[in-house]
Amino acid sequence: MLTLNQLKKYYTNAPSWMKTIYGTIPFNIRSGMEYRKWKIFLNENISIEEYELLKLKETVAYAYENTHYYKKLFDDLHASPYDINDRTDLAKLPTIDKDIVREHYNDFIVKDFPMKKSFYVTTGGTSGAPMKFLQSKNIWGKEVAFIMNYYAKYGLTTNMKKASFRGGDFSLLPKNIYWKENPHANEIHFSPFHINDETVRFYVTALNKYKIKFFQTYPSSIKLLIESMKKNHLELNYPIDTVFLFSENILKSDIALIESFFNCRVSSLFGHSERLIFAPNYADNLSSYKIDRRYGLFELLDKEENVVNSNDTIGEMVGTSFHNCVMPLIRYKTADMSSYMQKDEYIIHSIEGRWKQEYLVGTNGTKLYLTALNMHSDIFKNVIKFQFLQVNRGEVELCLQIKSTFNKKDKEMILAALDKKAGHVIKTKIKIVDNFELTHRGKFMNVVKKFEN
Repeated sequence: MLTLNQLKKYYTNAPSWMKTIYGTIPFNIRSGMEYRKWKIFLNENISIEEYELLKLKETVAYAYENTHYYKKLFDDLHASPYDINDRTDLAKLPTIDKDIVREHYNDFIVKDFPMKKSFYVTTGGTSGAPMKFLQSKNIWGKEVAFIMNYYAKYGLTTNMKKASFRGGDFSLLPKNIYWKENPHANEIHFSPFHINDETVRFYVTALNKYKIKFFQTYPSSIKLLIESMKKNHLELNYPIDTVFLFSENILKSDIALIESFFNCRVSSLFGHSERLIFAPNYADNLSSYKIDRRYGLFELLDKEENVVNSNDTIGEMVGTSFHNCVMPLIRYKTADMSSYMQKDEYIIHSIEGRWKQEYLVGTNGTKLYLTALNMHSDIFKNVIKFQFLQVNRGEVELCLQIKSTFNKKDKEMILAALDKKAGHVIKTKIKIVDNFELTHRGKFMNVVKKFEN
């Protein structure tokens, strides 16, 4: 049996005709049994409180019985996992974060779990090596079901095409073609790396041809498209219905720009690679999100790691996984910050701490946002932290703080990956460093520019 990662690799490398044939398989079938089960579940009327408590108790007991990390944790605390009966009990456990998972990685993995029934995901990492996590195969069907359930509320169904503006491999496209079809997701995938004043007319021509009414995009990518369209007096000859925003901080000015330019709805949701928290925006208000408590257990913790139970108190978003049978995570700190707007309803204010809209500048003025350059792979496995230093347009120094295991092959893989995504407008050199440039307040910056844009 092939893993999801292997299947994804085969699909990515398959010829377009084979992908097209695959795309003719009905969505419900190709998305698998888990997807179909979750699709039914999400339309059922259940007691959220009872369900959340049941899954919490299941997760804690399962983690204790099947992983070295949680067995040792409870034993060291002289505590019983079977005494975790509500949120108050859960709060007695210590939190974990990326560093702890990285340090004890193998101890978080369920003993004797068949790896063919799991797959790995990586976080992008705004200031260091992408973090690798294992998830059981059932998580993928669950994720697709939650996302499609969210889309359906806006009228986007599985048989309708989307226009996607996000990262990917666009290195082998024909001249003046900056997109490719992705039948699996029923989308036209547009390159966010090539949008500029010289290419925008090709994007607009393609959009006017396909007449896709639903966009999913990074805020930075759609802003680039709009700025170039306005500058070149271009417009779409059909109406856009909804623009779905992902992954980056969303500014009110971004929303206003998109709504006014396309005369459309704008929506967003919070999700992350670890798949612990899922929160669509609340009542079409992009300044608030409603936690879906069927997905995982959500907490908000203040600086002292006390549970926040009041409105308008800033805290860090913390999640506990439901349903991950290979690497359960309990009280995992996401590094994302928010506060409650309505605590009793689990409605939170806008989220901070996600990918900032930072960018590099190419030779022709093209903005390459870090969200799109984000590397979801293990090429940074021997890197502790990194920072982009740009002195001139089209030239970048990637400053790396490295592990002792870093070697020439690591350097070559990193340069090759960046060249594949951005080599058409940026030349990258690697520099090994011990320290990084910080702001005057001592904050780390992902991109340091030494020139005027």
